[in-house]
Amino acid sequence: MPDRIDSIVFDMDGTIVLARDVAIQSVKRGTKEMFEELGIDAELPTIERILDSIGKPSPEYFASLFPDLEPSVRAKIQQRIYQLEAKLLAEGVGSFAPGAPGALVKLRRMGLKLGLASNCGVGFLEANIDAFGLDKYFDMILCSGMRGYPPKAALVKEILAEFGSQMAMMVGDRSYDIEAATECKMIPVGVSYGYGAPGELQGAELVIDNLNQLPSLLDGSNSETQVTSREHNAS
Repeated sequence: MPDRIDSIVFDMDGTIVLARDVAIQSVKRGTKEMFEELGIDAELPTIERILDSIGKPSPEYFASLFPDLEPSVRAKIQQRIYQLEAKLLAEGVGSFAPGAPGALVKLRRMGLKLGLASNCGVGFLEANIDAFGLDKYFDMILCSGMRGYPPKAALVKEILAEFGSQMAMMVGDRSYDIEAATECKMIPVGVSYGYGAPGELQGAELVIDNLNQLPSLLDGSNSETQVTSREHNAS
């Protein structure tokens, strides 16, 4: 079995970037505008519902926000929200997660392959790439919208196959990330600052508060942290 991790796949929102305010503002404003245009008399999604839905594939995300609307109406609101998300990100709303840029640079210098796998749509991914320059940090970036919204594990498997990885780690903030890691036989690592509800990261081998903990963990300088390795099949 390989004795060291050669690749890490990260979730995006809630792990590498924090777009909480982007989600809340775009959904609240976009929904209000479209309800007025379409003559819909209904309550706006609550902040709690918005945050709880983040991390789901885009079709499920919008179905969770608007469970009582017809798909055609939901699609119109979805497009308005997409436009507002891109606008807000371009205006500087949202930020990198704690320690993200420095940690990613260090990990690449250590020779690790870095992938990004998100359940979002193509538009949201591209807006984040533009806003944060994500393409300079990652060797491969995939989102569910690029592949017809499969489970996240399918995206992760594609990245690992491209890397030819023999041992990998998955880092994320939601149960979807832990489930993908388990299915792909990776080491699951959670982050405490994302959108995950209490108990959602119970399957993680380790939960960290800052991404800068990863380089020291992987080069062995953090003697207090232990992670159990799991070999995966990259085929």
